[in-house]
Amino acid sequence: MRERQADVARHPFPTCGDKAVRAQSIRGRMALDRLHLPRAAPWRQSFGAELLTFPAGRHDDQVDALGLVGQLLDRMVKGTAPKPQQDEREDRYARLFANDDEGATSWKTV
Repeated sequence: MRERQADVARHPFPTCGDKAVRAQSIRGRMALDRLHLPRAAPWRQSFGAELLTFPAGRHDDQVDALGLVGQLLDRMVKGTAPKPQQDEREDRYARLFANDDEGATSWKTV
């Protein structure tokens, strides 16, 4: 690091809650298919088994590490609320009755 002058700023990362609470941070991303697991990876079967048996399983180290990654991603990528979509479509029939001399103001009441 000194030779390349590539200094790194380290900040403490406080964890919150127990392992089950920390795992919730990655659960949402997994539910939205935002976690890529290579199909041909030799570790995929044991990793999947650990995820499926958590928290009652014998091993939980990978789930714990994945939960911390989820918390870090939550800090790095701030979520935004989706913009409300306005579904106001133009009523083309209303234009037909807009200048009606007979007093009809809407195609719904004619």
